[in-house]
Amino acid sequence: MLKQVCQDLHRTGTFTEEMKGVLDKTFQKRSQQALDLVTSGKVGRFNFSPSGRAVWVVSGRKGEYQVLPESMFCTCDDYYFRVMGHKKQLCYHLIAQQLAEAMGRHRTNSLRDADYAGFTSKWKPFAASG
Repeated sequence: MLKQVCQDLHRTGTFTEEMKGVLDKTFQKRSQQALDLVTSGKVGRFNFSPSGRAVWVVSGRKGEYQVLPESMFCTCDDYYFRVMGHKKQLCYHLIAQQLAEAMGRHRTNSLRDADYAGFTSKWKPFAASG
């Protein structure tokens, strides 16, 4: 359902009450939480050059999370405990990223490839030495 809503949003440029109803029915309160993130400008895309890599970041209640839209993955605890545990379809950070991209309502920042490792290091799991 989210994919269809986002395709319609991208095509029409209009977020309708019908679309909101579909999201609400599918995702319950997560739908509104995601929309709140979009409208408050908490979704960002960081473009790295010259490689062209992009990293999506969503600021949630407890911190910033990296979202990987190609694999529908998020670094938040909700994703790990509820989405991977098959209790929920998606976390609201993923929903927000998808909606923000479709609406064109996200911050865009440019960084150099040399900054990539440092930028993404906060989302990498702690590696024990030795």
